[in-house]
Amino acid sequence: MHVNDPYAPQTPMEGVLHAFTRIGRRLKSKQPGDTIDHSAHLVLFVLRCNGALRLSELAARMEIDASTASRHVRSLEQVGLIRRSADPDDGRAFRVELTGQGTEEWKAAAKRRMELLTQAMEGWTDSDIETFEKLMTRFADGVTSIVDERGEGRAWADKGGTAAMATHQNTEKNVENR
Repeated sequence: MHVNDPYAPQTPMEGVLHAFTRIGRRLKSKQPGDTIDHSAHLVLFVLRCNGALRLSELAARMEIDASTASRHVRSLEQVGLIRRSADPDDGRAFRVELTGQGTEEWKAAAKRRMELLTQAMEGWTDSDIETFEKLMTRFADGVTSIVDERGEGRAWADKGGTAAMATHQNTEKNVENR
């Protein structure tokens, strides 16, 4: 806390909010090597975690409106990261899914963000990281619980994101160990 700076967080709770704002802004910003913006990476992430989805399902899982999801899909389809395919349940509808190039883009983006986190925690002990993970998970569970009680439903990140990241990390470790 910086009591002399009127714009600095004045309480620990304000400090937490300020820290999350700073982290969120930086994790959403383009990283060296990114070729598409953060919101487009989120589309890839949701498709990576869930497989092929109808446009309406994609929009719902991302918690955005269908027109915004449609713009993202069109843009990502033009650069070859996703493709449309017929919906097997309804021939009039389509699903969107990652292409091989889209999967590779997602993996590269995830790797860049994991490298950022690894660098940010340089010098931390394994115990520090485990404690931080437990506290962050506890905090995320608390926020999720409050949002769910409001009837806003589960966000896309609550469904498979951790499993997808763990799969990616295990794949990376296996590659490194060869």
